[in-house]
Amino acid sequence: RLLRETHFRIISKWRNGSGSSCPGCCFNGLQAARVKDGKANAKLGNLEDEDNDARALLSSTIFYQNLGESAATQGVTVSVLSIEGTDCRLDELGRLADRTGGKVVIASPNQLHSEFEEIIENRTVATHCAVTLLVPKSLRLKGEREVGHKGTREVGNVNTDTEVTMQFGAQQHTEVAPPACGSRVAVQLQVRYRRNGQALLRVFTAEREVTDDSSAALSSLSLAIVQLSSLQASAALAVRGRFLDARKEGAEQRRLIERAIEQNQRAEDQQMYQDWVRTMEPINHNIHTLARRSALLSYSEPLTDAGAALFITMKHSNRTSM
Repeated sequence: RLLRETHFRIISKWRNGSGSSCPGCCFNGLQAARVKDGKANAKLGNLEDEDNDARALLSSTIFYQNLGESAATQGVTVSVLSIEGTDCRLDELGRLADRTGGKVVIASPNQLHSEFEEIIENRTVATHCAVTLLVPKSLRLKGEREVGHKGTREVGNVNTDTEVTMQFGAQQHTEVAPPACGSRVAVQLQVRYRRNGQALLRVFTAEREVTDDSSAALSSLSLAIVQLSSLQASAALAVRGRFLDARKEGAEQRRLIERAIEQNQRAEDQQMYQDWVRTMEPINHNIHTLARRSALLSYSEPLTDAGAALFITMKHSNRTSM
């Protein structure tokens, strides 16, 4: 059945209270939506035994990780929709959407129709997407799978709104001399993906001039890209439970943005900055709260459903949504 035809049956089943709380899946081509009204309590992926059986929870965590990898390998996008007011452990179920480029949504029953429609309209344009960035050997990529001057990001399924940001900085403890001021260095971006059954590769190479003039560097910054990168990087760290690092990342980027605004004195930059601060408020509040709890407790608490949905959504945000 089409997704738009099937969701009424799932809503009806939820309202009637029939069946165990196992994930309800609807498929539309290469898209799947999981509707949840509580923690999964079926044998596969059971999340209700977390308090009594740590091994069962670990097994379920591995199950959802493997399920996400399998879906991404097959080019399937999985979105997870949770019913408002329930506890579904979206920190675990959200891994499916995070890995496959889907959405994590908490909605009331009367909002499900519009949420389904939005998922249907969000068409996948390419699958198995991987982005590789190569920078000079005196630099290194931050937070990517491969440490060094080459970094690869496994993006998975992408749509027309997908935007990926990557960060790099100076290489520490290297014998390679930094490029001289005034010289030009090459940066290369490689995008691998599949479309209509074909494996494709696009390569972009650009040259950039090296400068030691901070005012020139600040004036050339694209604040929209820096702000988006900060949002995505902070959320990615928070999803992995690295709340202190996430807070540090946000603070560092904020200082950079404020320096650029002070240097350039452009009214549009000020407005863009205020919009970005408002966007970052909920994620900063959650990160601050979770970082304090982590410092006080001897163990790491799982994310709430609202926190998991927020961080995963922010991790996959773009300039339009921001």
